Amino acid sequence: MKTIFLTILMSSCCTVGAFAQYLSLDEVDIPPLFAGCLDPLTSQAQQQACSSPKIQAFIKENIQYPDLAKENGIEGLVVVRFAINEEGQISKIELLRDIGGGCGQEAMRVIRMMPDFAPAMHQGEAVATQMALPVRFRKIETAQNNNQNLYQIHWGTTYEEGIAKQELAVLSESTPLVIRDYYGNVYPITSLTLQVQSKNKIKEEKGKGNELTPAMQKLLSKAKPQQQITWIAIIKKDYQDIEVKRTLLVEGKK
Repeated sequence: MKTIFLTILMSSCCTVGAFAQYLSLDEVDIPPLFAGCLDPLTSQAQQQACSSPKIQAFIKENIQYPDLAKENGIEGLVVVRFAINEEGQISKIELLRDIGGGCGQEAMRVIRMMPDFAPAMHQGEAVATQMALPVRFRKIETAQNNNQNLYQIHWGTTYEEGIAKQELAVLSESTPLVIRDYYGNVYPITSLTLQVQSKNKIKEEKGKGNELTPAMQKLLSKAKPQQQITWIAIIKKDYQDIEVKRTLLVEGKK
């Protein structure tokens, strides 16, 4: 598994200017906690251990690699600083580090979406504090070589490279696609593309999630023997878009 790139950072620059009134994390007794981590049945250590993974998961689920950054091959680390007031509300969001291509704006957008925190505590009182979060953007990785065996598209009970026309008709009616890794973990599909190839001509339909769109179902219904059907799915892992492909050959004579 790759390193998790979302961690909580503090910098001496955060104590000047507009942030001078906000305590740093090392100045408070209990740091702000992400929504759902303030459980009275758990210890303070358990509550704090809960917060960072929750933040990581929230950003992973909501971050989108900007198209401009993809097109220009932009990747790297963005750092966003923000304040959390005595009521746990986020404010004063600003970029400490940007790499261009819309990545900084995207990271700020996701932080604005965050639910209210449980505020930081100091000497028994809720206090305003500041945090800085880095988010690393990486280019799309194609599911080849290592990924080819690690991630696979599952569609019904079709495990061979060929598919009968009758089975294709049944699957296309309502069977969703599933992405699993070598260990059996399931990954949500963020975007899905269907390509049907005949000779040098390719027809394509796109959608989101793992469900087939009506346009995909219609395209599949017109697939003929000896035509290739290719599914291209995009999943997210550790802030990366990973492309996974599967090609099936419609069986039978032309």
